[in-house]
Amino acid sequence: MVATLVRLKLRILGHTLRREAWRVVVLVFGALWALSLVPSVVGGMVWLSTQPADSARDVLVVGGSLLVAGWVVIPVMVPGMDDSLDISRFATSGQSARRLVPGLLAAGMISVPAAFTATIALAPVIVWSAAGWGPAIVAVAAAPVAAATCFLFSRLATELSARMLTSRRSRETSAVFGVLAAGLAIPVVVTLGSLGLEGALERVPVLADVLGWTPLGLVWDAPAALAAGDRTGTVVRLVLAVAWLGVALLAWTALLQRALTRPPSRSGQVRRRTDAILPDSRRTDASTSGRRHPGVVAATAVARRGLRYWTADPRYMGALLGAVVAPVLIVLLVATVVDAPASVALSLGAFMGGTIGWGRHNDVAYDGSAFWLHVAAHVPGWADRLGRTLATLVWAAPATVVVSLVGAAVSGRWDLAAAAVGVGVGVLCGGLAVSAVVSAVLPYPVPEAGANPYAAQMGAVGASMVAQLVSSVATLGICAPVLVLYAASLWWRTSTAGATLVVGVGGGLVTLAAAVVLGGRVYDARAPRLLTRLL
Repeated sequence: MVATLVRLKLRILGHTLRREAWRVVVLVFGALWALSLVPSVVGGMVWLSTQPADSARDVLVVGGSLLVAGWVVIPVMVPGMDDSLDISRFATSGQSARRLVPGLLAAGMISVPAAFTATIALAPVIVWSAAGWGPAIVAVAAAPVAAATCFLFSRLATELSARMLTSRRSRETSAVFGVLAAGLAIPVVVTLGSLGLEGALERVPVLADVLGWTPLGLVWDAPAALAAGDRTGTVVRLVLAVAWLGVALLAWTALLQRALTRPPSRSGQVRRRTDAILPDSRRTDASTSGRRHPGVVAATAVARRGLRYWTADPRYMGALLGAVVAPVLIVLLVATVVDAPASVALSLGAFMGGTIGWGRHNDVAYDGSAFWLHVAAHVPGWADRLGRTLATLVWAAPATVVVSLVGAAVSGRWDLAAAAVGVGVGVLCGGLAVSAVVSAVLPYPVPEAGANPYAAQMGAVGASMVAQLVSSVATLGICAPVLVLYAASLWWRTSTAGATLVVGVGGGLVTLAAAVVLGGRVYDARAPRLLTRLL
């Protein structure tokens, strides 16, 4: 079975590369980028081998833990990075997950990121060779365990997230944890920023001591323990690392078996109450329906359905999770190297608003084949654009304002609260404005409704790269005025905070309204072609 799945993965990859030139470009550039980093990694390890063993150990444990954490977090934040051999495709094969897992593991390791991670996992051998043969041998033995830990933890995180997002209670719990994480991140940002880079480096040994006994750092700390003369600690760390690997393997196998026998629900629950999307015909007389503009009814229906997506569709919940986690991680990383904690905390609202707005640049694709209802019903373009925009704006705008005000409160810079709110709302509106146009021009494949929200889609690489690049550049250009005013409020005169608020809120809404009209015209001209792209 292992050989069969590996051959299947290679054949799929070969067919994809022949059919899509973008895949070849991405693969070549990814391989070149990885190769270009190898000399830096080797040089860094050679330099560490000349440093005291304690310092080398701290760097390797913290860096290795970040590597494992990256494998866990990034696939959850960026849907579509999962392997092409999705477990749901084997549901009719009659095979158990236990038999498929070894082949899925071997096939999943055939990728540029996996190969680069394996190289990094083996690199500590250079460092510990200077400490003797014992630590070097332990580092060699720990390398495959480290690479397997990265891959297994990544697969476990995506499969668990996909399973959780299909349950309504789990989705609500995830949303609560996301909000709490965003709220708790701001005090952490201020604390890290107040320490500065030197203060943070002083606490690296303590952090390494803690991480060295967690699943993230056990395998990286084992050679260091032997170099320090702690043979018992080395054996214990290796045993625990393998044990955690076994636990992850068993948990992943159980999730895959559940996915084979009980696929994720499509959230098609029966609604016995009166449908709130369209008006009740029993209570709508001729005079009332005559006064209601058909476009307003259509926009309301689209908006209500969009709001339902945000609470019932796992793909939207996955996007929301990424929109909350990604800004938090970016802000935390920036706070450790920038000596301006107030500025970093104040910018969290802008990061979150920009991520949410930009993330809707492919909103039409999530309708899938159901988009034919829009075309068949002759929904006006402006009504479609307005409904989709309101479905996000109605909750994202208050959330952005609250996060911006919390940042001002934690940093103690209430004089910049107006600037923080202005840039947050302005960037949110700018991102939604670009999405209102781009989603009607450059849609690309996404996971189908009810499928794994983290599954990769064939044929999506080239189109997604173009759409994401265009939308990113356009969003940055549209948001430039409010970003400049925000920077002036931070680093020049706080008196420009009021202007930032006016330009961000007022200008953002005007730009968004213009984009809804423009996007509506593009939609009217391209609706049939959009439908053919989504079928």
